[in-house]
Amino acid sequence: MKIENNLREAVYANIVRKRGGGIKDDDGREKIDFNRLVERNVEKLNVGNKEQDVMKEKWKHILKRNAYRYGKVSEGNKIKIYNQGHLAFSDILTSINNSKKRVWFESYIFDDSTLADAVVNSLCNASKRGCDVILLIDYIGSLKMKSKWVTKLKQHNVHVLFFNTFFNSLLNMLPMFFRDHRKIIIVDDAAFCGSMNVAESVLPSGGRQHDTLFGSLPLGSLPLGSLPSETHLNSALNPPAEGGSKCLAYYDLHVQVKGPAVKDLADVFLDSLRMTGSSIKRDPIEKQQKYNNDDGESCFIQVLESNVLRKVRSIQSTFDYVIKNGATNSIYITTSYFLPPGFLRRALFSALSNGVDISFLFSGNSDILGDVPATYYIVKKFLRRFHREESVDNSVNSIDGVDSSNCRSVERAYFTNLRKHAERKLGESLLRRKSGGVTRKRGNSQFYFFQDKHCHAKNIVVDNLWCSVGSFNWDRFSSRRNLEVMISIFNKDICDKFIHEHKTKITNNSKEITLSEIVNRNIVQMFMSYCAYHLGKLSGRNLFDGLSTGKGKGESGMGKEKDGKGKIPPPPPHSPNAMCPTKSIVALGGYPAGSKQKIAKNERGVKWLRIDLDGCI
Repeated sequence: MKIENNLREAVYANIVRKRGGGIKDDDGREKIDFNRLVERNVEKLNVGNKEQDVMKEKWKHILKRNAYRYGKVSEGNKIKIYNQGHLAFSDILTSINNSKKRVWFESYIFDDSTLADAVVNSLCNASKRGCDVILLIDYIGSLKMKSKWVTKLKQHNVHVLFFNTFFNSLLNMLPMFFRDHRKIIIVDDAAFCGSMNVAESVLPSGGRQHDTLFGSLPLGSLPLGSLPSETHLNSALNPPAEGGSKCLAYYDLHVQVKGPAVKDLADVFLDSLRMTGSSIKRDPIEKQQKYNNDDGESCFIQVLESNVLRKVRSIQSTFDYVIKNGATNSIYITTSYFLPPGFLRRALFSALSNGVDISFLFSGNSDILGDVPATYYIVKKFLRRFHREESVDNSVNSIDGVDSSNCRSVERAYFTNLRKHAERKLGESLLRRKSGGVTRKRGNSQFYFFQDKHCHAKNIVVDNLWCSVGSFNWDRFSSRRNLEVMISIFNKDICDKFIHEHKTKITNNSKEITLSEIVNRNIVQMFMSYCAYHLGKLSGRNLFDGLSTGKGKGESGMGKEKDGKGKIPPPPPHSPNAMCPTKSIVALGGYPAGSKQKIAKNERGVKWLRIDLDGCI
């Protein structure tokens, strides 16, 4: 039976009602001093005082806005970062083996590997000790899981739940393509989250490789030999030195969280538990200990989630808003399956038009057929549009030097008034590319393809201040269908670690792709890229899965949420020569709408402003 619309609305209303306090949670947490938080981190940046003031005001607004709209914010958290599977699961299994109260384990993939066997054994032992153990895994992602393990887990009183089985889909309880892509582990007072599944691909093939950051930048994770481990844990996490697995190894990013944010992650797990329709219910966990900032290691965290059936899209809305309105200097994006929906593409172009440099790290050795060719195609579209709009910007800037003798005075005055109106309405966000009369160039975009492994990590860093890590891919499946979770962190020191990791992977294991290299490929490669891209785009459309893409063209109706303006003001009266057939069109791609001129979009989504200049240009 289909989920009734009124039930969905009731659930959504309940969620909004619980978010009402926004900055101050219902569980009695202390109100966060966002002014002090932002100032403490921005002052660590190596930028001028004027730019610091602009960034402070900007990020204060963003953090307060997000806290009010989406909740799940907390200070006093500790983060430990992992970029190798054996390091992450060494800590995970050790935590499970030492657990005393609960082990809530959620994963998309749970296969038949040795690692999965070790996890099963640890869960069974935890249940023997009296812990509340729940294993929630996606049905499609766990097709390789051995049935004897399921029997063993149930015999040890472990609750095993499969998310959205074929039977549920046939009964139309949940759409077939609605999957649980979250990776959350709650173990007593600690939580783990990121991109790592319980799969053979998580462990390095052909021998154990140490964390690339170990010894150069402390991430809080240690080599395996220094950790207390049981026999089965060591055998699972130490691949053979030679031969290795035939499975494609993954490059992932995972984090361990301690502090108040553990409760927020547990609430997201409970959301997944409710979506299964199971009779198993759990109350929210207790309030967690807050760590002080005396040692400089505690940080601010907001847990973001996506559940399209419950109209919760805090990940999509936050990414869109932060990239457009928060980025000032740089963005670092690491992701797999790069097929971004329209609102993310527009956000990236908006950042580039504001002079923000963007570095992308994609997978050059994917586990999905057609993923890399499709990524090549979208990169080509991205670079072509960037170069086209850059040339148009140069044409717009050249208008300032037009001789007045070539234009009628009324036309010249019209354009001058339009420019002044844009300056007054849009302020620094539109014209901050100019400083002291010197035009600032558009931001640069660089694309790198990770070669050694499949790049499965999901991470974004904005301006060395705000970063996010979790399960969300930059594709249509994550933004429109899957259950997703991301941890956003506002902390300059942690952002530095993620940037160092990004640059290390680019320097040692990646290949840069340029527009000239893409367009010079042979006809067969170009045709394969074209087909792979359009097939991927078609598969991401919500034609048969019954899921909503939100209001209008943007995700979750975010278009009117961004600036709160809604409609574009009517165009001004025409100039005396408005009936002249000669017209010039000036591209404003990436600039925010808001002027009183008539703005339209072409088939590529670029905004155009039509101005009558009677052959002036």
